[in-house]
Amino acid sequence: MSLAHRRKKRPVEVRSQLLDMAARLCAEVGILHATLDAISQRAGVSKGGLLHHFPTKQALIVALVDKLLDDLLVSVESYIAKDPDPVGRFTRAYLMTCLESQNSPDAEHWNTLGIMLATETAMRTQWIKWLSKQMKKHGNSDDTIDCLIVRMAADGVWFSRTVGVTSVSGARRKDFIERLNRMTRCGNHTLPTRIRRRI
Repeated sequence: MSLAHRRKKRPVEVRSQLLDMAARLCAEVGILHATLDAISQRAGVSKGGLLHHFPTKQALIVALVDKLLDDLLVSVESYIAKDPDPVGRFTRAYLMTCLESQNSPDAEHWNTLGIMLATETAMRTQWIKWLSKQMKKHGNSDDTIDCLIVRMAADGVWFSRTVGVTSVSGARRKDFIERLNRMTRCGNHTLPTRIRRRI
């Protein structure tokens, strides 16, 4: 009784706990096998409590991806805030976020996002909207072929680590980062937009 009472007073924490458990379970067994029953049991929340926050599994998954994209944006913006050069700044921040994601306490969540984006059409739609919004915001400084190549390389690193393929490490990692960073600073920013878009 007292536990239920405390949960009612902490709806934000319960919701966060459910999303954390959903991410872990999706990473372990896949989205199809991550049932609402299993998620509620893992989180120590009743099925009714879970349904109060997420009336359907789809609603939970959409909320999970939204949370992961919010976390991604927080990380990107923290790198942007420390970068004095506006040219290619978003792309450098995106690169570092993808490279450092596996070293964070939330690495499992990042992996889950990668798996979802690769396998779920609805999740890819959320991702495309997120990226389009960022490019609209940072397009003046990051809408170049070189920056596009760097972002695609960052995606490759992220996805490789997600599926367990050996990624860039050791001495080559520093050279890898330096070369990609240089590319973000020397693209075709000086060309008119109408010409850049044809390249």
